[in-house]
Amino acid sequence: MRLSTLLTLAAFALSPLAAQDLQQIADSLQIRQPGASDKKIRLPRVKGAEVKLFSADYEQIVNSKGRIIKPLADTPVRLSFEVCKGGRTAISRDYEIMVPGRQRDTANAQAPYVFPALLNWSPDKGELIWQERILVYGARELSFIPEFIRELNAVLPEQHEVVRTDSPRNATIIFGKTKGSGDDESYNLNIGKKQVEITASGTIGLYWGTRTLLQMASQPRQALPCGSAWDAPRYALRGFMLDVGRLPIPMDYLKDVVRLMSWYKMNDLQLHLNDNYIFHEHYVDAGEDPLKKSYSAFRMASDIKGADGTPLTAQDLFYTKQEFRELVRFAKERGVNIVPEFDAPGHALSLTRVRPDLIYQGPMKHEKRRCEMLDAANPETLNFVAQVWDEYLQGKNPAFGDCPVVHVGSDEFFGAAEDYRKFADGLLKHVLSRKHTPRIWGSLKAKPGKTPVQVEGVQMNLWSKDWASAWDSVNAGYKVITTYDRDLYVVPFARYYRADTKLQKLYENWQPNQFGNETLPAGHPQLLGATFAVWNDEIDRLHKGYGASDLWHTISSMVAVLSQKMWGQAAAPMSYEAFQAASEHLGRIPYCDPLHKFEVTPFRMEPGLTPVQLGKGSKGPDYHLTMEVLMPEPPVQGEEQVLLDSRQGQLLAAGKDGRITLRRSDSIEFAYNAKLPVGKRTKLELIGRMGKTELLIDGVNAGEPENVRFPLRKDDRMSTFVLPLEFLGSSFNGKIFSIEVK
Repeated sequence: MRLSTLLTLAAFALSPLAAQDLQQIADSLQIRQPGASDKKIRLPRVKGAEVKLFSADYEQIVNSKGRIIKPLADTPVRLSFEVCKGGRTAISRDYEIMVPGRQRDTANAQAPYVFPALLNWSPDKGELIWQERILVYGARELSFIPEFIRELNAVLPEQHEVVRTDSPRNATIIFGKTKGSGDDESYNLNIGKKQVEITASGTIGLYWGTRTLLQMASQPRQALPCGSAWDAPRYALRGFMLDVGRLPIPMDYLKDVVRLMSWYKMNDLQLHLNDNYIFHEHYVDAGEDPLKKSYSAFRMASDIKGADGTPLTAQDLFYTKQEFRELVRFAKERGVNIVPEFDAPGHALSLTRVRPDLIYQGPMKHEKRRCEMLDAANPETLNFVAQVWDEYLQGKNPAFGDCPVVHVGSDEFFGAAEDYRKFADGLLKHVLSRKHTPRIWGSLKAKPGKTPVQVEGVQMNLWSKDWASAWDSVNAGYKVITTYDRDLYVVPFARYYRADTKLQKLYENWQPNQFGNETLPAGHPQLLGATFAVWNDEIDRLHKGYGASDLWHTISSMVAVLSQKMWGQAAAPMSYEAFQAASEHLGRIPYCDPLHKFEVTPFRMEPGLTPVQLGKGSKGPDYHLTMEVLMPEPPVQGEEQVLLDSRQGQLLAAGKDGRITLRRSDSIEFAYNAKLPVGKRTKLELIGRMGKTELLIDGVNAGEPENVRFPLRKDDRMSTFVLPLEFLGSSFNGKIFSIEVK
């Protein structure tokens, strides 16, 4: 973790400074490894200079006073030092030391496979065999226990029953609080032949212990190896940013993202809540106005409307304030902080449509993209954006009230630097005045100027070396988060920013303290951690038809790999091939099924009268639906007829134009160039796969469906569809003879 203060101890003569550069001196120190009896770090000595301990990546092991808190087993820790002479200062590179542990001879001990890997493991003889009845004990204030019991019941075979007990006596699993250690996330796990004990100083540490125990319990062997673990994170912030502004993402899916992150001990979910199509020049060059044509969305329900009645709220999919409050609560219970983001003054087409009078007027790069740029030079613009924020930060029960950190965006503004700096400074100060910590996309390298920009209390994403500098940012005083675009950006299905295609390289080589050609000390006190980002640029005229389901493999694989790199040690704990093999057993997360693979078992029925409540939820790819139906009369133009319905979407026998249509819960519709025959018993087949959904009418393929809202290029078409199976024939004016799903 981070050292919040510097250890200030003078070092004495060992070697002359000569004329060497002070940075070279700092990077060539002679480091003494600590012995088993050492209680403090022994500082290197440089003649004529003062050496201070600057940082440690595991402050749980080497604290702010250089004191060694012995881990369970031998543990590598990276230290950096500050060398001072004659008013000059240099921060050293990282030096790795091995801190001896309390338990000896554990170097070759095979720890249980969990992700992220356990920091320390000391094996013992024997194993715990799960009994038929498993009792769980913990204080009533530990609100996560009922959910943990539900999850453990789901993980273990049916013959086991997990229940809560009010007494530690005879309990199989015991949770207990210990005295505060200053680190709420670390925990101890002790497995004996009859009992498991999880202890921590903080509730979140206990909760992370449940993730480890569940992963161990989910593996094929129905027993736990006896032993002890001490586990702690290397970085305090381990994050993921999801662009929901461009791609409609249903709320149910966001909760599955939270479950995924929690499973891998990731704790920071940033939701990019407004954005727009980037390439407005495609409309300008075609003689059309992007202010009217380009796709944009503001995903939160808002009371704000333009003078002409234009609503700020997106009309395809939005989150109510109550839904968002519930998401924040849901995530918090699972160790994840929700960080809402509104982007301005760039990427702000949803805002300029409401206030076209506030479009930027000054000279700027990318003139054809002016429509999305708010006028950062106009004080009324800051007032307007502050009004937008206050709708969610103020009031009796504000939607973002339980979000300690909020993100003010502020990236890729193409106007004047001083205009940008004044706007960013004002917005950061406004959020601070509302008692929230603001986070911002680092842009000051690209926007140099005289206007000061608020530093104290501000977090900054380091995302592009063209827009920000790591060392300049920390030297200015910002707390920083590595989000380097070339390492950590994903633009799904695009030909650029594809970190998801470099997973092995990330797993083996990437480090959270690297930002392009700049490397901060791993434990720099202002380096909070890292986050990767999924940007949905491929919308509007570039729309490929993909939706949330198509993103899951990308998101889940990135989370699995990067959780290890953010929680765990610098060196990967196993080969990438072993990591992939172990993932097969650890990737099934209880009650997390965004692709709806496990809700429905094959069935066939002859429903008779409709509508019928099937009550089967939904079925994700792969599936094969067969229905025999009769439409006695042509559908009325403009009236829809629904064959199947659920929260995830609808299968329409007739859309408004009469065509057979798939409607997803993200508001995207796919229509086949086919209509249901009238007056004839017809066999319909829908074959769903990831990326493609085929329709057969009496055995004849109906061809590729088209995206009703965004016409797709033929070579880019994707039409993944989750099959709705909650209601049958809810508005079908005909007869359904049979339905079969296999």
